[in-house]
Amino acid sequence: MDLRHITAFVAAYEEGSINRAAQRLNLAQPSVSGILRDLEAEIGGPLFERLARGSRPTIAGDTFYKHCLRVLAEVDAARKAVTNGADRVAGPVHIGLAPTVAKGLMPRFIAGYLADYPDVQLRVAEAFSGPLAEWTLSGEVDFAVVAVPPVDRRLVIRRLAPDPIFLISAAGGLAATTTGPLSAMAPLKLVMPSPRNGLRIMLDRYIHAVGLPIDRLIEVDSLHGTLEVVKRSDWVTLLSITSILRELDRGELAARRTDPPVDLEFYLIHPARRALSAAAALFVERLEQAFCVSQAEWAHLVAGETVGATIR
Repeated sequence: MDLRHITAFVAAYEEGSINRAAQRLNLAQPSVSGILRDLEAEIGGPLFERLARGSRPTIAGDTFYKHCLRVLAEVDAARKAVTNGADRVAGPVHIGLAPTVAKGLMPRFIAGYLADYPDVQLRVAEAFSGPLAEWTLSGEVDFAVVAVPPVDRRLVIRRLAPDPIFLISAAGGLAATTTGPLSAMAPLKLVMPSPRNGLRIMLDRYIHAVGLPIDRLIEVDSLHGTLEVVKRSDWVTLLSITSILRELDRGELAARRTDPPVDLEFYLIHPARRALSAAAALFVERLEQAFCVSQAEWAHLVAGETVGATIR
């Protein structure tokens, strides 16, 4: 057994078809079929159940796939270590970030990261969880930070941090003047992202569970656009606190904790068959540090320790 067998098996497993696996590997279909037959002969049993259209992994195939991903990740890590040198942090890093992370966290550490690692070529894309997961699987980004991770065995998914959801209004608006359960408030004029955004799915569940009264609802698929609407009107929104700490500190917005409370969880996702490079791993490390700092800052805001913020 060698990497040729493992690569062909993983392609066939993920594509669900030997023909599509051959296209992915740029090989002839009979060649891939032969590689898989040799592999099954060595293992001593079938890894796939051949169907009229495509194939389906057996229980042995499911088990073998998990081990293959670990092998490919180790090989990828070894390749990156040799290519870049054991102690050198360099090379391209392509990252996908949820809007809250791109706005509220990345600016805290990006200048220091780039100064410390001048040989890193960084590219950052901002998007909702759905596109970020697709880009991660396709290899367009090395990893992504998402609010709603997909259920996909091809991905490594690691929880990073919770971020509490707050009701956000203009500086003198509802968030500054109301207390108690959200369900007891007068019907709200609410700005929300569309269902394409994973945050919306989570918020819809919360709104239904607590019985949040809504007068009117508009959908804005832009964090900046949402905040501008809220700043200049009596409309409100529900957002994680990290995305608005600067505006709170400048007194541009008011925020109150949801009652009952709810958190948005952020997750790191990356392909299971590819290891993070040293440069990517160090970016994640700085990001986790930024999450910790952000959590301390909003805790101070809640305690009333920061002048200029309106938060309840």
